[in-house]
Amino acid sequence: DAISRGIASTRWPGRLERIAAQPEIYLDGMHNPAGAREIAAFWEQHLAGRNIHLVYAALRDKAVDEIAGLLFPHAATVLLTAPPQSRALSAPALGQMTGHHARRFEVIPDPREAFERALELASPGDVIFVAGSLYLVGELRRYWISRAAAPATT
Repeated sequence: DAISRGIASTRWPGRLERIAAQPEIYLDGMHNPAGAREIAAFWEQHLAGRNIHLVYAALRDKAVDEIAGLLFPHAATVLLTAPPQSRALSAPALGQMTGHHARRFEVIPDPREAFERALELASPGDVIFVAGSLYLVGELRRYWISRAAAPATT
């Protein structure tokens, strides 16, 4: 019983973490093909028929073409960016390497601008999914928290 309660109450920030409801926003630090397969399965089971706007970045040493082949065809829009990390693959290079897998993609080097673009594109019933790098997820998780805490401007 204690194990079940412990598992049920476990929080793992940045791993299939839902941070908003309308549109739904998920963060997942997936950075390998096995993780991409899990995300694709989650999309099929829980998000079928909904528009997914994927904000994606990767480090240079990752299997980006394989990951893109697993995820990009299922996304309405892919927003390619790069986390502020020296090992990051640049957004333009990522676009050249993986853009052919996407129905529609945009290259937006700044991750915060890519995230804001996803928010512009998403309707309340859509889903924004941030994935591909723990660095990206950490950056945008901090940004979302600070954005939500900022006083509204008129």
